[in-house]
Amino acid sequence: MQAFAERLMPRLRRKASHAHFAAAINGLEQLTVSPGADEVRALTDILEEATASLPDGVQSWRLRCRIYLAHFGDHRAALALARDAILMALAMQSYSREPATALKMVKAALGWLFFATSDPGYAYLGREVRVASRAEPARMVDHYGGLLVEFVEQQAHEALLATIADEETARGKLAANETANTPSVPMPMGSLGAAMSTSVVIFNHVGNANTGEGKKVAKELEGLTGKALPLIPVPDLKAARAALRAEFPYAADVIDDVLRDVALRSHVQIRPTILVGSPGCGKSRFATRLLTVLNLPHDLIPCGGVSDGTFAGTPRRWSTGEPSLPVALITRYKAAGPGAILDEIEKVGTSRHNGQAHDALLAFLERETASRFHDPYVQAPCDLSYVTWVMTANSLEGVSAPLRDRCRVIPFPEPGQDHLPTLSRQIISGLLAEQGLDHRWVRPLDEIEVEAVTKAWPGGSLRKLRRVIEVILTSRDVRH
Repeated sequence: MQAFAERLMPRLRRKASHAHFAAAINGLEQLTVSPGADEVRALTDILEEATASLPDGVQSWRLRCRIYLAHFGDHRAALALARDAILMALAMQSYSREPATALKMVKAALGWLFFATSDPGYAYLGREVRVASRAEPARMVDHYGGLLVEFVEQQAHEALLATIADEETARGKLAANETANTPSVPMPMGSLGAAMSTSVVIFNHVGNANTGEGKKVAKELEGLTGKALPLIPVPDLKAARAALRAEFPYAADVIDDVLRDVALRSHVQIRPTILVGSPGCGKSRFATRLLTVLNLPHDLIPCGGVSDGTFAGTPRRWSTGEPSLPVALITRYKAAGPGAILDEIEKVGTSRHNGQAHDALLAFLERETASRFHDPYVQAPCDLSYVTWVMTANSLEGVSAPLRDRCRVIPFPEPGQDHLPTLSRQIISGLLAEQGLDHRWVRPLDEIEVEAVTKAWPGGSLRKLRRVIEVILTSRDVRH
């Protein structure tokens, strides 16, 4: 995105005096500084408005912006790309030499349509619309889906069918070979009709099992070695999204970004993610509630003060020998893909005298290395590629570059005063629960109390908000 903006700006600067050119240059400059979804969306709006004034290449620029937005998770942009691909395929159907290219366009359209309809916020497919607020994109799917069917019917001649048959045969042979060589790697959701993995073998054997220590480890893994362990099935994502939004109304975009990882899988797994936000904004509680709502067994591990590499395990030859963190989670929960929440990951010790936590994590965060991690306690390769890693950090300053490079970094927002009604009810309910009282005793803040809270809490830390509400509840007891 930055390279695209940097290449395009010199072409437009020649006419920077024109208002539309100046606006486009400003949008491109923002993209070179902060290449995110909002910046791309702003540039798209500028290009739409200035179509008549800008050079002929503006259509390809808009297409590029739609592709960027779709990769950021914008489902409307994905629908627009599906439309473009179908229209290109329709334009090619009159040329006898273009069936293969047209077929590629059809496949692209199917891919974008499939992605667009995976949005957990409006889980529709085809003609059935389940959420009224998404009526417009649903009509687009219906209309362009009809065009897709029309095109496929028109192109159903022998040459095209032969191309499809040949390609599917080749793909089937490749899939069979890959399955035989790597039985534990899950098949992609995009493979329609393919059987999805519901369990996987994590421990094929225990190394040096005939030694005294080996027998001890073999006994610990008894019932797990050579057995397929279950993966956690994806729950109702619409209900999960609603539950999380009710608790974290200020983090709606974060919720959608994370659930998008799960939407296209048969089992619950989230790519390695670091939630970065100010102290007290609720990111640790969000991470815990996220995995709980998704029914994923997990542990929360505070990282403050961790000053060695024990996350990667300790060899069994030492008296302190123990398995790596993911192996310990798998054996404890007897599930192939549990979750690990590493709280305040930036606060681990930086000394490498006994190993360093960030270095120890690197092998777990990439599928290729995690799928055959040689655990020093098990002394054999283990498939740890299904474990979910969610980390929290107050800033990225203490997070090593290799660790950042292997993770998706998501800024976690601060709550504001407009979220006070929801947050105050949750805090009061929690305070009552700590006292052993029923949540039905909750009495919302009255007008005077809300005014007092807004004066003391401008937004930000939920810890401060909790302290303010505690004072108010105490004053209620004094008044009564």
